Amino acid sequence: MQPLLSTSLRPVWSNLRATRASVRKALEQYPSALVDAAEMAACELLENAIKYGEEVPAARAIRFTLSLTEDRIDIVTINGCTDHGSVNRLLCRIESLRNAPDKTELYIEQLQELLVSQRESANVGIYRIAMEGGFALDATYADETVTVTATRRIHDRVDI
Repeated sequence: MQPLLSTSLRPVWSNLRATRASVRKALEQYPSALVDAAEMAACELLENAIKYGEEVPAARAIRFTLSLTEDRIDIVTINGCTDHGSVNRLLCRIESLRNAPDKTELYIEQLQELLVSQRESANVGIYRIAMEGGFALDATYADETVTVTATRRIHDRVDI
């Protein structure tokens, strides 16, 4: 799989705008629904990497990759993180999405929790990627480095 975009980014918010524009440009020949979904997924993944990431020996910067095959799109972020609690929550969320018979129910529960919660962090990004974007998610953690992969078939249609 040949990457369309592959870059290392500093963990600053302005990189979200630049990445959004790069994803849109790289996918401009595809249907707008796919471009919108990929742009949202890329931004949600990068936002998490900026919020929860940190520099570690194995990941001095955030790495971002957007790759395409004939029928699949992959978006990958890699960032350092020494907060094992945050990583475990991420891994659990992704696992619960992967195993849920009804992903919509998980998404709605998270939105309802957001409405009644006083937390600063919404924690809906991973659910948005799965439900609104139609991406399957996977994550690994090794050497204080988190790798999150969002994968979607190019011709899938998402209706929520």
